[in-house]
Amino acid sequence: MDIIFNDYKLPNVISCRVQRVTRNTKAEYNANGDMLIDMVSRKHILTVYSGGHRASELQKLFAVTNAAFFTVSFVSPVLGRITSQFHMKEQIAETDYVYKGITYYKALKLVLEER
Repeated sequence: MDIIFNDYKLPNVISCRVQRVTRNTKAEYNANGDMLIDMVSRKHILTVYSGGHRASELQKLFAVTNAAFFTVSFVSPVLGRITSQFHMKEQIAETDYVYKGITYYKALKLVLEER
C-alpha cells in the first residue's frame, strides 16, 4: 500500500482506513417528512497506521508534514488513486523501547483530513 506525502513514501504502512464524509451539509425536511439535503462536497479522512519507526524516520515524516497543507497520494477502494491536499489532524507516536540509544516506536497513528 503506497501512501505518499509530497514526494516522501511513508514506510512500514500497516493499515489505512479511507473514510469519505460530506462537508457543508444542510438537512431539512419538507411538510411530507421527506428529507432534503443541500450537499456542497465530499472529502476524505485517512487514518493510517505505520510501524517500526526509529526517531530519525519520525523526524523526517514530521518535517514533510509540518506545513498546514501538503499533498497526499493514496488508493481509495472505490475511486482509485487520489491525490489531494490534506492537513495532519492527529499524529500519535508512542515509545516502544530504547535500544543502544535509539528510540523505537509502536505503531504510529496519523489522521489526515482533506482540504
